[in-house]
Amino acid sequence: MITGVLIRRVIALPLLLGSLVSVGSLASASAATVAPCAATSLTAKATGSGAGMSQPYTVFTVTNASSKPCTLKGYPVLTGAWTAKGKVAISVSNGAVMNMPSAKVKAFVISPKGNAWFAVGSGTAYDSPLVTIRRFTFATTPGASVAQSSLVKADLQATAPSGKPYPLGVTAFAPGKGCDTGNC
Repeated sequence: MITGVLIRRVIALPLLLGSLVSVGSLASASAATVAPCAATSLTAKATGSGAGMSQPYTVFTVTNASSKPCTLKGYPVLTGAWTAKGKVAISVSNGAVMNMPSAKVKAFVISPKGNAWFAVGSGTAYDSPLVTIRRFTFATTPGASVAQSSLVKADLQATAPSGKPYPLGVTAFAPGKGCDTGNC
């Protein structure tokens, strides 16, 4: 009798594991089959900010404003930055932003009205004058123009080495709403 129960459990386990594998395959297949998000179909707003060790950051939540799901993968491409005086030169590095969790680069689907987030960080330890970046434009694909980008208001302080672009860091897109790390 004990042997019969054991056999049923041994047979059921591979069937269960096979089901889990196929569900995982379907989830990744849907991200592969859904069209990429166009930045112009996303709305964005600042939803958090903070600083650590002279490195302020702003968190942005993007919302799929279209009527169809779309896929995001990778890093937002910052296509422009403006202060109250006009456009400023920026140099962007993909990766970590101080005090923000690192998001792994992976494809994911955003449903209509669904959210994703990313963070932009700067530095304020250089000697040049402190500026406040009031808005950014970002795209979802490399090589996009400002016309193919989405505008987002910001309030990010930054400095740069004399005569150089303002260095910024950006995290990968991640699913869900973004906020500062202490107040999620």
